Amino acid sequence: MKAKPVYTTECEKDCDEVIWGDFRNGDKSAFATLYHRYFKTLIQHGLRVSGDKDLVKDCIHDLFMEIWKNKLNLSTPDSVKAYLISSLQRKVIRQLKKIRTRENGVLQWPTLDFVHSKEDQIISEQRKEEQRRKISRALEVLTKRQKEAVYLKFYSNLSYTEIANLMAISTESIYNLVSKAMDNLQGELTKLPEHKFQ
Repeated sequence: MKAKPVYTTECEKDCDEVIWGDFRNGDKSAFATLYHRYFKTLIQHGLRVSGDKDLVKDCIHDLFMEIWKNKLNLSTPDSVKAYLISSLQRKVIRQLKKIRTRENGVLQWPTLDFVHSKEDQIISEQRKEEQRRKISRALEVLTKRQKEAVYLKFYSNLSYTEIANLMAISTESIYNLVSKAMDNLQGELTKLPEHKFQ
């Protein structure tokens, strides 16, 4: 009977492909090794996107459940570490967007004691909501990669080098992505009525 392989969390990068291959074949030991080996790294990178540690942990759990469920359909990535980090990053971003949609999607009107003194506040909120809608429409002109780079740069406050590592492309490419995205956004926003942004 063939001995079952023993994996260690100290395994070098060049054996990731072997562990990944065994995991895809249903080896739970290989799957557990991937989880324990990269958990701390994923926590660190997830917290760069969101400071909510519980949300990041939930996303890591969901990510590993998804890759286990879809293991037969997965290919072997050039870098397992980069694949897991970028997959987690996208998952955290999607969760943050869902949270913001729930928070901003419905304007909570007061049901009692609605008085005239609230008018200025309501008008201000309406203008802000209109501005958010306009900016969201402007963002639609960006490619998926441009949106991702802009979000990480201006919403998560990551450096160009950190973004390059997360997206697995060169720092120069990130500069170009962000620059092109901002040019496109500026062009779209200049088409909007100026009074909407007062």
